Amino acid sequence: MVLSLLILTVAISIAVPEATLVAGALTLLSALIGLLIVRGVQLIISLVLVGCGLAALIAGLLLGDRPDLADFLTVNQDLIAMLAAVSFVRLITTSTETPAPRLSGAKAVWRTAAAVHLLGSVINISAINLIGERLGKDGRLSRLNELLLSRSFSAGAFWSPFWGATAAAIAYAPGAKSNVLILCGLCLALVALTYSITATVRRFGPSLGNYHGYVLTWRALRIPLALAVVVLGLHTLIPETPITRLVLVGSLGITVVTLFFIQPRTAGSRLFSHVRSALPRLSGELTLFASAGVLAIGLGSFFNAVQLELPVTQYTIPVAWATTLVMAMLSLVGVHPVISIAAVAAVIVPLHPDPTLYAMSGMIAWGASAAAGPISGLNIYLNGRFGTNNFAIARRNLPYFIVVLALAWPVLWLCDTLA
Repeated sequence: MVLSLLILTVAISIAVPEATLVAGALTLLSALIGLLIVRGVQLIISLVLVGCGLAALIAGLLLGDRPDLADFLTVNQDLIAMLAAVSFVRLITTSTETPAPRLSGAKAVWRTAAAVHLLGSVINISAINLIGERLGKDGRLSRLNELLLSRSFSAGAFWSPFWGATAAAIAYAPGAKSNVLILCGLCLALVALTYSITATVRRFGPSLGNYHGYVLTWRALRIPLALAVVVLGLHTLIPETPITRLVLVGSLGITVVTLFFIQPRTAGSRLFSHVRSALPRLSGELTLFASAGVLAIGLGSFFNAVQLELPVTQYTIPVAWATTLVMAMLSLVGVHPVISIAAVAAVIVPLHPDPTLYAMSGMIAWGASAAAGPISGLNIYLNGRFGTNNFAIARRNLPYFIVVLALAWPVLWLCDTLA
């Protein structure tokens, strides 16, 4: 119920900015509830983040920093509300149709990669489940399908406003230009996917001609396309509104309208069922994001007080590339990208970085590490859902990881030029 109120309050804040403070309070409440619900590793990580954040905040206060009260109520509420709202899209994107494949060979590989990327860019991990079920045999994926899914899906982090990567990056880089991020991220995704799919096609060898992959249909594409049109249209009309809030409104609006149009008798019950059963299952991830927000607030206060001296004085393209490497490497060894983005953002405050450039840096790091991190959310999901060896997938994705980080420099240069 708290998450539902949070979604509603963030949506209201588009017209009533003061509602942001209420949304912040609801975020803190949801984090507190989450700490009582989540178990295992997620609980430990969240407690460590909150503990470190509070310790840093207390240290900052003792050293003389006096943060604004409003700072305490800006704990990633837009990011959390957006991710919760996007989950509703699953209600209208599940498809049981299995049309006969018309393509085979290299064309089928490219079509499958395009389907994973386009659907994954909007409905996130649900696309992996939907397409993986069609590609798998007896609930298992071949090694080449594992590579195809992990690389094509993770590239969505480079540009998609429906991904947590974009939302997190913008949350810690307020003022970032969404149109520049989408354009530059699409360029990186296009080049990275071209390299990835070309390499994957070669790996098929003699069996390539028998590959049919996933059939991309208009029925599967129409909801993602409608969402993209609505969000970009809203962004054109109200460009000052954060893209995360537009994604929230677009996701909920299209879901509600579609459900009441195609299933008017059951639409209300399905929405209520999602609120009651599906939203609580997001508690682990959303509590982690809220905890990372507490850490960022605490670190920000501490670094403001100590006046940290950095070896550089400006956030240039080389520095942006270096921060991309740092965030990617941290994520590679198990640090969640939202944590590394939050921590690095607090450290580089004295450099007054261009928000668009820093957001792009965080999005690249997130996408690269999602494919190559052995304990990234994506690879853990593949392991749990299809029984894959996530460490083996990560190892085979290391060349892709290196290529993406090499491409990051020219993409950051383009981003800096356009911003």
